[in-house]
Amino acid sequence: MNEAATFPPSSRRATVGPRFAAEHADLEAWIDETPRHATVKDMYIDSFLMIVERCCAQRPTDKRYFSFKDYPLRDLMRMTVDSVAVIYPDISPKEGLVRIGRHAYPTLASKTIGKVSFSVAGRSWGRTLNLCQKAWEVSIRPGTVHLAELTDTSARFELRQIWNFTDTYQVGIFEGMMESFGMRGSVHAEPKGRRSDADIVLNWKA
Repeated sequence: MNEAATFPPSSRRATVGPRFAAEHADLEAWIDETPRHATVKDMYIDSFLMIVERCCAQRPTDKRYFSFKDYPLRDLMRMTVDSVAVIYPDISPKEGLVRIGRHAYPTLASKTIGKVSFSVAGRSWGRTLNLCQKAWEVSIRPGTVHLAELTDTSARFELRQIWNFTDTYQVGIFEGMMESFGMRGSVHAEPKGRRSDADIVLNWKA
């Protein structure tokens, strides 16, 4: 039986001050640098809004999102950054993005489209990792996610032109996947030049 996932705690209280301001400014610059033509599918916006509501926060928009349509990625990034300050006011913005990212996979997997997308993998951890490439491919433009390495205890994903916070939110997504499968391990990002490019490295116990 797999052990429950454990990650470095990000629930610790932090002093609101220069660090918070600097991180927020960096995230604002990240959004500004994101191409205006970058898009994301409605299902991921809907999943994010479900996360916000489950965290007992006010829905950040009254806009309706229609199935299988593309919407500006910058809009989702803006809502995510704004919601972090409300949901996790006592931790830094970047730590908050990791926390929100952890909810992404289990929330999407609970939706009909998520169940259909990942049903072929069943409860196989390896098969689910192999499906990640397709999941990102159909959800975000531009951008690619390539499973470059997979062993019994590790995986390396190459994220290229994935603009929505490769070093925080994307790390949280993979942490949430590991938690959902009861895997104990770690996830970290290795920047590869541009903000949108990074390798995500997962390690777990066999």
